[in-house]
Amino acid sequence: MKSLRSVFFNPAPRESGSADSGSSDSASAPASLLHDRRGAALVEFVIAVVPLLTTFFSFVQVAKIYTVNLGVQHAAITAARAAIVMVKKPTNPGEKGSNTDVKQAAGLALSPWITSGSVSNVSVSVQDGSSMSDVYGPVRVRVQATYSCTVPMGRLICPGSRKILTAEATMPNQGARYKVD
Repeated sequence: MKSLRSVFFNPAPRESGSADSGSSDSASAPASLLHDRRGAALVEFVIAVVPLLTTFFSFVQVAKIYTVNLGVQHAAITAARAAIVMVKKPTNPGEKGSNTDVKQAAGLALSPWITSGSVSNVSVSVQDGSSMSDVYGPVRVRVQATYSCTVPMGRLICPGSRKILTAEATMPNQGARYKVD
């Protein structure tokens, strides 16, 4: 059995009957390549690192999607709170706000992602279930936003490079039966 030192540091033996001393025999070249271990670590590294990096970047992409999804849920809750407190309606006559203020509240909650360009197309819809007969009726707000996937190898998690995130929040109206003189 050959030692490791002789495999790595000694050149393959050449046949003595060769006319050109600079060329190797074609029959001995494949046999010497069978025992040549140079570059094996590089090949093993490449085989191992590609799935490892893909998995790592996929986890990063999932974490970013989850974080933005929490932001969209926060925007829905913030917009619902704005809708029950600020919007002028029969049960809340002292306020001067409108649904534009509700959309602005949702936009402010998502502003870190909007300014970085990872969130776009934010839409807000408000359903007000309160009335003079039921001043504590529910107010539902739905926020929908488009998230742009930006992690290079994380596109496996986010096919098409965009993901639509939606959140809803429902709160009871904080109105009361006011009498305006």
